[in-house]
Amino acid sequence: MSIEDDAAPTQSDFIENWVKIGAAARNKIKEEHKDLSYDDQCDKCEKEAVNVSLGNLLSYPFVRAAVVKNTLAIRGGHYNFVKGTFDLWELDFKTT
Repeated sequence: MSIEDDAAPTQSDFIENWVKIGAAARNKIKEEHKDLSYDDQCDKCEKEAVNVSLGNLLSYPFVRAAVVKNTLAIRGGHYNFVKGTFDLWELDFKTT
């Protein structure tokens, strides 16, 4: 949540590039949940980043084809280390 899009690279470009994948999730949460505390925004952002990852998986043609044929199911999961909870959700996937 705290890394800006135009942040200068640090010693570990790998981490920054990996974290940038979640920029769409961060932007969505900042826009839709600006009234929440920073900690609550972070929690929502972590979960939305999982949704972004599920979407990224669907950009692979062989994954998308398998999901459409119901030969593959992909799920999202989020473990909260502080609360000790695990949320698991199904992909809400509709074809047009």
